[in-house]
Amino acid sequence: MQIKKKDDISLILDNFSSYAVYDEVGKKLYLVFADRKRGGQWTLMGYEGDRFSVHGVGQDYQDEDESFFVEREHVVSFLWNNRAALKEAVTAGE
Repeated sequence: MQIKKKDDISLILDNFSSYAVYDEVGKKLYLVFADRKRGGQWTLMGYEGDRFSVHGVGQDYQDEDESFFVEREHVVSFLWNNRAALKEAVTAGE
């Protein structure tokens, strides 16, 4: 999958269940990809109603809580800034 524009990221979000794993306990879908800026990993979580959140963890840090995105545009912008790592994660299962 190529990620050349933000619309490509919107397609990933529209088909999130194709790329993500379902967590039965938390009742959510999740996708893990590299946090290249901090040297750890991001977990993007998708909930019912097109709600998304993110949580970061690494050897020297752990976000206190998951951060929920208020608007879909914010999710897309976050993923656009991390598109190389996102591309690796979504193409790993192809």
